[in-house]
Amino acid sequence: MIWLTDELLFYGGITAAAGSFLIAVLYFCILQVKRIRLNTQLDTEYGKKEK
Repeated sequence: MIWLTDELLFYGGITAAAGSFLIAVLYFCILQVKRIRLNTQLDTEYGKKEK
């Protein structure tokens, strides 16, 4: 039964890393959408930023 613990730790770690990666990708996608919406709102209120 010692192999069960080793495999559980190994595959559990892989699952935790993959889950964290997917959550991070989802977070950055949502953050990008919010950034675009904020820039659009700021452009309508204050005008376009001159470069």
